[in-house]
Order: sequence, then structure tokens, then C-alpha cells
Amino acid sequence: MNLSRAKLNQAAGLMEKHGLDCWIVEFARETGNRPDPMDYLVGTTVTWPSAFLLNRDRRTVAIVGSGDVGQVEAAGIWDEVRGYVASPRQELVKLLEEWRPERIGVTWSQDDETSDAITFGMYKMLESLLEGTVYAGRLAPAGALAGEVRSRKLPDEVEGIHSAIAATEQIFQRVESVLRPGMTERQLQQEVQHWMREAGFGFAWEERMNPIVDFGPLRAPLGHSLPGDTKLEPGHLIHVDLGLIREGFASDLQRTWYWLREGENEAPERVRKAFDATRAALDAGMSALTPGHAGHEVDAASRSAVKEHGFPEPLFAFGHHVGRVAHDGAGVLGPRWERYGKAPDVPVESGNVFAVEMDLEAPGYGLVGLEEEAFVDDDGAHYLSNPQRELWLLPRQA
Repeated sequence: MNLSRAKLNQAAGLMEKHGLDCWIVEFARETGNRPDPMDYLVGTTVTWPSAFLLNRDRRTVAIVGSGDVGQVEAAGIWDEVRGYVASPRQELVKLLEEWRPERIGVTWSQDDETSDAITFGMYKMLESLLEGTVYAGRLAPAGALAGEVRSRKLPDEVEGIHSAIAATEQIFQRVESVLRPGMTERQLQQEVQHWMREAGFGFAWEERMNPIVDFGPLRAPLGHSLPGDTKLEPGHLIHVDLGLIREGFASDLQRTWYWLREGENEAPERVRKAFDATRAALDAGMSALTPGHAGHEVDAASRSAVKEHGFPEPLFAFGHHVGRVAHDGAGVLGPRWERYGKAPDVPVESGNVFAVEMDLEAPGYGLVGLEEEAFVDDDGAHYLSNPQRELWLLPRQA
């Protein structure tokens, strides 16, 4: 809860930059049925239409149904909690009359899913509540503010992400200890999921695809795929993409092994070239991952390295924010494709934490995939994870 208050304080400090006098952080209802991406700031669920507002002078007020007052007060985040019975209109207008904001931020975004909080129905309700007041014409999008607050990590947030990374790396060590020819992709996934539940970790994305496991030649186009019944054999690449939630923070890492065939003491040249190109792509992207660079510029550096090594241009972005979830929004390290909207134009900032990744196919052997977490400060990007710099060979030689 102290972290939520610290993030609201951070947000207040950014409001002048975004031209906002107050921010309706959340305007929602039945958030137990429809989770809101602003819940990490709000700190509680609500049943009836509720407004959580932040003033540029750092005052905070929650306007909630009378039955929700107790739990919102107990959260200890909001300076003042005002309850209503029939309609929030009177309390909302009264508060705005007290604050007199010229521009009122509402949390929506066309390009960032983690900043696209208010539903269309709730936006229309908000307009209706303010109808006939001067504030009806003062609503402004606050998606950019929401994105910056989410992406500029405070030290406690970075430490939370680092803790999730450490737990993930420990699981990768256990993965290596159980791999054996004859094991199926699905069996490995089930084993890892058992370890995660046993430790009390959550899944950073959809459970049925976490972890993603690939043994040997790809059965489908490169991307998010379900582990199947493919059995591990000598001569296979082993690729695992794993993300977990630990105490509210996420990780997203990929690791790759090669199982030696009889008589081999290193991976085949085709596999080594794919690994070298993958590593070079991460190195190039990390060098460009500095404050002020737009996401598409960082992606371009990585993409260029892939092509220089003779591999086809990747069909996906180089990186994305990591934080409360694996894909944390607020910009992307990707090309200027329509599917990413304006997210690739968002500049990198000090305090960002990104997952940086590259996946390349070694035909006949499988997928080489590396993904790391990186923290950006004024000097550039630094790994939070322990990067995989060499292709791991199995079985380990004595």
C-alpha cells in the first residue's frame, strides 16, 4: 500500500508535464468482474460506480458507493473517502468545484492496453454525470500519464521485478536437471507448473502457454505455441519461455539448450550461427537502449544485426516493458507497424524495465530463443537477469 501511495505521488509530479490539473485515475464498477489496469494504484475492488481522483497538489479522494467505503478506507491509500447512496454525481461535482481543474485526465489510450482503463459505457456515464457543468468540456485523455507512471519504476518496483527474475532463473536450473531424451514438451511444462504452484508463484501469462516449450524442429510458425507430445531427442534444440509472478511483480525470460548427438562435442554449425545471431541482436539492441531513443530505433538496431548475420527479418518486436505483468504496456521496442499503433514512438526513459528478446530458427534443429530483463538508467541499459551468453549443451560433460 505504501508503494501505491508512492506511485500516486510520482504521478502528481508528472501531471504538469502532461498538462493535467487532476486525474480520474479510475472510474469503474464491478471491478471483481472486469479488472482495471489501474488497480495497482487504487488498491481495492469496487462494486458500484466509483471515481478515484488525484489532484496535482497530491491530494487524493475516492468517491465510492456507501457499501464500499469501509474497504476503501481500510486500504489506507486515499486521503479522503466520500460515500454516496443514489448517485455519485453530487459528490463528484462538489469535489471538482473544490479543486477547479481546467483539464481533467481520464484514463484511456488507443495504443497502450495497460493505460486503456475506462470502458466506453463508463465514459458515457461520466459525461452524463458532468452534463450541465463546466467540467463536461474539460475531460482529456490521460493515457500518456498513466503509461509513464507505470513504466518509470521506483526502486522498490525494480527490486520486486529482480526478485521474480531470480526465482525464474532458479527454475531454469531445475529444468536442466530433469531434461532427458523421451520427455515430451507437455511433460516438462507440467513439471515446471508444479514447481511454480508449490512455491506459490503466479503465472505471468496464460497458464496453458506458460512455460512455452519447444523441442526440435518447429511444428508451427514461430510464436506463442502450446507444448505438445514431441519427445526430446539428441540433435534437438530445447527452448523454454517462462514468466512468473512473485509478490506482485513479473518476469519474462527465455533460455535455450542443445542436446548433443552421439559423437558430438559441440552443436552443429547451423545451430551455432543461429545462437550467435540471436546474441548479437540482443547486444545491438542493448547498446541502443538509452534514454531518449524511440522504441522503433532500438528495434531497428537489433533487427539490423539479425539481417547482417544472414537471417530473415524478425516478425515481432525486440522488446516490451515488464512490471506488474509480463507485457506492461507504455510503449514497445518494435517497428512502426500498424499493429503496434504509436507505441514504437514512445521514447525510452530512465527507470524503465524492458524484456529484450530474439528468437531465430535453426532449420532442422529447432528454435534458438533468448530473452532477458534490462533496467534503463541515465547511462543506458543494464541487465537485471544473468544473460545467457553461451549455448548450453546437454548432457553436461564430466
